[in-house]
Amino acid sequence: MENRAIKLFEPVIDSEDIEAVVEVLKSGWIAHGPAVEVFEEEFARYVGVDYAATVSNGTIALALALKALGVGAGDKVLVPDYTFIASATSAMLIGAIPVFADVEYKSFNVNVDEVLKKVEEEDVKAIVAVHLFGHPADIKALRDVASDKRVFLVEDAAQAHGAEAWGKKVGSFGDAAIFSFYATKNMTMGEGGVVISNNRAVIEKVRLLRNHGQVTRYVHNELGWNFRITSIQAALGMVQLRKLDKLNELRRRNANMLSNLLSSVEGVELPYEAPWAKHVYHLYATKLSSKKKRDCVFNCMNSRGIEVGIHYPMPLHKQPVFQKLGYGICCPTATLLSERELSLPTHPKLCEEDLRYIASSFIECLEMCEG
Repeated sequence: MENRAIKLFEPVIDSEDIEAVVEVLKSGWIAHGPAVEVFEEEFARYVGVDYAATVSNGTIALALALKALGVGAGDKVLVPDYTFIASATSAMLIGAIPVFADVEYKSFNVNVDEVLKKVEEEDVKAIVAVHLFGHPADIKALRDVASDKRVFLVEDAAQAHGAEAWGKKVGSFGDAAIFSFYATKNMTMGEGGVVISNNRAVIEKVRLLRNHGQVTRYVHNELGWNFRITSIQAALGMVQLRKLDKLNELRRRNANMLSNLLSSVEGVELPYEAPWAKHVYHLYATKLSSKKKRDCVFNCMNSRGIEVGIHYPMPLHKQPVFQKLGYGICCPTATLLSERELSLPTHPKLCEEDLRYIASSFIECLEMCEG
């Protein structure tokens, strides 16, 4: 079969998205305006919470969510060791100290037993529950730990728009939650993020901090920044939100097809979905038998025009920025996953022919990389 270019991520932008942006441009109100407030209301309603405040990106959303809850300099924030680095560096932006916990092998998400152990060993003020790759963390158990130990629970749902746990949208379980609207996410504004909560005071604090600490025009009660989004982004976000469930179902369809095509293949573990979870497949994360084989298959797939990904090539505790700060060795499961994970495309633009090409190429690459 002839090679063709298949991207790992491809945003779905159609005429409706373009028209919404054009309307805002024509209105003349292109900075932070009424469209932003409408989007915030619609997004909060979609997740099932009371309030939302948009900010410039997901990293800032997590930093401001923690700060609005009262986390500050010297406080410890528990973070999974296997996740994108922003889950930890967001805490550092406000002077807090990340504490790493190991993860589950099946789901890639934080291990609740490890969380409980770390919370008891360390004076942790907040837990960041990452819903990695679109699969919910065990958020009910994490909520129980947070409640019992009287620490804050913040959901990092940057990769899990529309994912569900026990029939409820992720983002509706914690003291606050954040989402990212970066270009590769299940819905996008190009850039952008949001903090959501049922606690009005938390959202009011985020709104204050995102706008220079300004309470009335030119009156600034505290240090804040310019972390607002534009009406252009909000207009795009509203259209994307209306399409989110449909696009997620396409992701699930594509993931199911890949799983069916690969179900009998040896040497690879396919993505797991817990009985209580609805996975939205931001990434279709497989596990191979070794780092050598994973790296070989990665190169083989890319040589066939299929963009695949490694998420993530090292656990957080091994990142140079944390090694320089004196973080020691921890988290063997996170380390193992960093050596074996390989992501295949499942974005909504893929057709059946694309998926069959991905699967057949993956099988051939696995066989070629056996040695």
